[in-house]
Amino acid sequence: MQAEHTIISALRLEPANYTNSLLFSNLGVVRTEQGKYKDALEAFSLGLSIAPDSKGILNNRARTFMLMNDYDRAMTDLSESLRIDSIQEWTLQMRGLLRINAKDTVGARHDFLLLAKNFHRNDRAFAGLAKISEWEGNYDDALKYYNEAIIINDEPEIRSERIMLKIRTDKYSDASRDIKESIEKYPQEPVFYLLRGHLHRLNYRYDEAEADKKIAINKGADPQIVERFIPKSGK
Repeated sequence: MQAEHTIISALRLEPANYTNSLLFSNLGVVRTEQGKYKDALEAFSLGLSIAPDSKGILNNRARTFMLMNDYDRAMTDLSESLRIDSIQEWTLQMRGLLRINAKDTVGARHDFLLLAKNFHRNDRAFAGLAKISEWEGNYDDALKYYNEAIIINDEPEIRSERIMLKIRTDKYSDASRDIKESIEKYPQEPVFYLLRGHLHRLNYRYDEAEADKKIAINKGADPQIVERFIPKSGK
């Protein structure tokens, strides 16, 4: 709130100053952080009226649209920003993710390949390419991309996606080893106990599946999600 007041005071000092576009962008950001989305959009629009080709303002407004779950308008701003500068890490990543959510595999692949080529340490580029390959049935490529993503950023979300791919492709032994390693690395993550229980159930080891079901819930997993993977009527 103090930042908002300070920016408004600065805008009143020199209302005709061209650099006010940056102040309007900052004003939009601080209003977004306060959840004042309508006021934030107004500030971004004023900034763009001064500097219509500002990729920074477009990106900031796209972020606000995403927080509002207005993905169509977010996509429009991201695409306009990339028209101005086609090589932007955050912008390519966000548009790629939105395109994945929209099942636009062609567009998403374009964004993630460009992201991977220009930002070699971006794990989301490889995770996105893995998801697209998985949808298309190219499971070897998907596994390769998941491995690349984990080398860059070893985190539970990507590991769990890789394990699910192994289970879906009947690579139970590989999945079991992956789960064991993941639990050793992330013992407090409920998803790995859920996946271990799910694998136990697929192998008709119902008592062990039930034990993992309880562990996953005790560690914070959503009971409804756990029930989908390890239903009560197992035997």
